[in-house]
Amino acid sequence: MKAVSLQRINAVLAFSVLTVLVLYVGRPFLVPLAFAGILAMLLLPVSRWLESRGVGRVGATLLCILLVLLVMAAFVGIIYAQVTSFVKDWPQIQSKGEQVLRQAQGWVQQQFGLDPQEQIQKLKQQASKLSQSSGGSGGSFFSGLMGLLSGLVLVTLYLFFLLWKREKYEEFILKLCAPESRPSVEHALGQITRVSARYLTGRLMSMAFLAVFYSIGLSIVGLKNAVLMSLIAVIPTLIPYVGAFIGASFPLFMALVSGSPDQLLPTAAVLMSAQIIDNNIIEPLVMGAELDLSPFFTVVAIVLGELIWGIPGMILFEPLFSILRIVCTHIPALHPYSFLLENEVSEPGWIQTLKKKFGK
Repeated sequence: MKAVSLQRINAVLAFSVLTVLVLYVGRPFLVPLAFAGILAMLLLPVSRWLESRGVGRVGATLLCILLVLLVMAAFVGIIYAQVTSFVKDWPQIQSKGEQVLRQAQGWVQQQFGLDPQEQIQKLKQQASKLSQSSGGSGGSFFSGLMGLLSGLVLVTLYLFFLLWKREKYEEFILKLCAPESRPSVEHALGQITRVSARYLTGRLMSMAFLAVFYSIGLSIVGLKNAVLMSLIAVIPTLIPYVGAFIGASFPLFMALVSGSPDQLLPTAAVLMSAQIIDNNIIEPLVMGAELDLSPFFTVVAIVLGELIWGIPGMILFEPLFSILRIVCTHIPALHPYSFLLENEVSEPGWIQTLKKKFGK
């Protein structure tokens, strides 16, 4: 058995700590850049198609960015239209919510001996502590809004330059490598581009399926503002695994406070059915084994992403870990790490059959 020196272990640990420190300190710069990089890989085929039709590089790049902004504007417009309808029903929802709150207070009083006034006082104390720790809710909301807007501007700028001068950045990476290793590096860059684009495309298609399924199912159940609840439930699914549970809480809560008790179980059934179909049919078909990332390290990526970059990290670290796996695959000394990260669960046979049938 080959011995591992203490010096090498210390070097690996030092490099890991330094990497985490750089990622944490540099998150205001790195998060928008990572989003822009993945979007650029997604839009690369669109840009190439436009250029093949005679559109100049700058024009194709601007059209790609316009496409992204139009999709975002359409999404915001749908939410705004649904919120307008939701506001009309707010008095009834508020009345039902107060009724549910009184029932909850009665249960707490029976179980813990706290009367409603004491419960309200403790909630106020906790809210005050939370407000002090976050620097005030108003200031926190304003700073969060400004951070979101500035991040959107940065992503747009980075996306423009990454698409406009994409050959330069690829050539820069190739110049860092020895001439004999260039074919391997070019292959790795192609894999990274394909995996990143496939991941984002698959995630968006999965979200679109869930939005349609939720909307139809919740409308059949009779839940008010079904489209709005569906969109709110779908947004957190950008976060693998955890997002589905976070998103499901909104329709369930709305069924509890605005509908009848009979709507709660059908609402839960719709949400569970959609997730089962998405996890077992939609995602395997649209994403397949492209990420080739172990389920264990997918969870690790989500946890580390939240610790280092917050919610953006929970979205970005899964494809970043997959990119890391690809890099390790093409560096002989790092093959053991590639083996550790790769998916050990084989793809279902029926998925492989469908891919062969449709030429994927």
